[in-house]
Amino acid sequence: MNKPDGIWGILDVVRNFYEHGIDDHLWVFLLMIIIASDIVVGVSRAWAYHEFSSSKFRKGLVSHTAMIIFVAIFYPFANFMNLGGMLDAFIMAMIAAYGSSILASLSALGVEIPYFDKYIKKNIDKDKFNLTSIEEEKEKTEND
Repeated sequence: MNKPDGIWGILDVVRNFYEHGIDDHLWVFLLMIIIASDIVVGVSRAWAYHEFSSSKFRKGLVSHTAMIIFVAIFYPFANFMNLGGMLDAFIMAMIAAYGSSILASLSALGVEIPYFDKYIKKNIDKDKFNLTSIEEEKEKTEND
């Protein structure tokens, strides 16, 4: 049987990776799970604080879905071109970023993880622990 070419050849690389190679790269799947968890926890946070907005939800959903699709499609190519190590560093950074977002949302909901929460609040991601932006606080003080 002839090897597929063109767009089918590209899709064949992705298909072969997920048929045979995903077992060696579980952090790709872990990143996808963490992104989905970030969506769920973020929506829960917005719902609990009565800040749910369809435009914010749509923007977040599109950006999170784009990240999942980007990783799902381009990681097999990076692995095929022996650039897996470089993309692994990117994936680990994204896991840390989405993980801090999940911790910030859980903290806002009242679930605090003792050591991680304190370390992230002090050193890593101070802005995500603010429930409202500076512009929203200015609007509230002007309206009062």
